[in-house]
Amino acid sequence: MTDRLYLRHSTDKQTNARQLHALDHLLKSGARKYEDPATSSRIYAMDRTGFRTLLDEAAVGDTLRIADAARLFRSTKDVIQIREALQRRGLHLHIATGAWSGFDLAADDPQTKLFVTMLAGVLEFQRDMISENTKEGVAAAEAAGRCCHVVGGVIV
Repeated sequence: MTDRLYLRHSTDKQTNARQLHALDHLLKSGARKYEDPATSSRIYAMDRTGFRTLLDEAAVGDTLRIADAARLFRSTKDVIQIREALQRRGLHLHIATGAWSGFDLAADDPQTKLFVTMLAGVLEFQRDMISENTKEGVAAAEAAGRCCHVVGGVIV
């Protein structure tokens, strides 16, 4: 049974420093890391090169570890696909930090399924709100006569 670490950040202006810090003890113990740098959360995990490589190399009983849920999935559809793939392969999924740490999010029981589905819904809502706020900010700036565009989620 091996720990396999997955890291992702959305743009080339971001880093994975926070994720590396959260997973530092696992890295020091020799856990292999898989990355999808500058990869939008709109790209489903099953379509990301680093995540696919992780799945291809993982063996039954291995544990996929992520710093936080938003690094792996941001929609209900995505989390359902991921859970099904992990369950088919006999893999586990653990988040290193936050309220969900300690849970095997790939466990095949009704309570975990409910928790994971709720978590995915909250993350999807969060992403949608960020997008909505960005659009409203751009519209407000344009209405005020300022020429603007969005760079890495920041209105400039």
